[in-house]
Amino acid sequence: MNGFTPSATFVSFIANDTLTGDSYGLLPFQAFGELKSEEWRFAAGLQSDVFNPRKPSGVSLAAMFSSGNTGSFRTQARIERFVKPSSSSEYSFQLALSDPIQSVFGNRDLRVQEDNGWPNVEGRVNMGLGEMETLTGGRKARTFELGSSAFVGQIRTTRSILAPPDPQSPIRTVVDCWGFGVDAAINLTESIGLQGELFTGAGLGEYNGGIGQTFDSVTQQAIRSSGGWGEVFAYLTPKLHVHTGYGIDSPISRAGDTFALTENQTFFTNVIWNWTKTIQISNQVDYRRTNYRSPLLDATGYIFYSEFLWKF
Repeated sequence: MNGFTPSATFVSFIANDTLTGDSYGLLPFQAFGELKSEEWRFAAGLQSDVFNPRKPSGVSLAAMFSSGNTGSFRTQARIERFVKPSSSSEYSFQLALSDPIQSVFGNRDLRVQEDNGWPNVEGRVNMGLGEMETLTGGRKARTFELGSSAFVGQIRTTRSILAPPDPQSPIRTVVDCWGFGVDAAINLTESIGLQGELFTGAGLGEYNGGIGQTFDSVTQQAIRSSGGWGEVFAYLTPKLHVHTGYGIDSPISRAGDTFALTENQTFFTNVIWNWTKTIQISNQVDYRRTNYRSPLLDATGYIFYSEFLWKF
């Protein structure tokens, strides 16, 4: 239609209403419609965030959220512009109005979190250098990509009726939220590459930062946090590839703060076998460490994932 191609995408998992909930059913992951041409894209619906969209190649749907990887999935309307000065370079510009509350992870605080009457504003600029090539495994990518993104918004918190009465805790509070991130990917050869992301911001709980903590329940202030993740990957064959990485999320503690989680770290390594175009078999091992305000609660652990994925 006038140079634009209309399409729609729906992706869902038979899981629970949110990955942190305990009510099993259908979990919508992507659900949006779009109009796209070689220079523009207009889209609306449930999509991955414009803010820090790059994700590590993990087996779990959580993708190291709250341990260095920010950005989630939420309802939004966005506009994108693509500029290609030559075949060896491309620039993209994205702007979105999005729901402040994400759709994948639920809030378990004794306060209700909701929007304050207007959407978050997200923006991103991405630069790709090098010819678009077909690499090992059928991946299409350029030699180098560098992106920078940010968002601003607000969260309104209301004390839950389940919370014990506390005259020191106001019934309703508005928390200002913001974030800034940088992400990059480098293909060193056809089979070996690096990718990663850095972030900083305040009130990042709804973007899976701050170890899922948005605000301090005593000071009623947004929790500042910084962190990031990095990964190296290698395609041993077109169907067999390995990924190893590390992520850290470190909320910044200030005088008077009382939030419980002070640092999350994750090391991971996995082997992914694309048996066919529709079947994938994967195994992953994580080492995780969580630090609490009270050192007596600090915890470490190893997690083994085994995945059989059938796309239909």
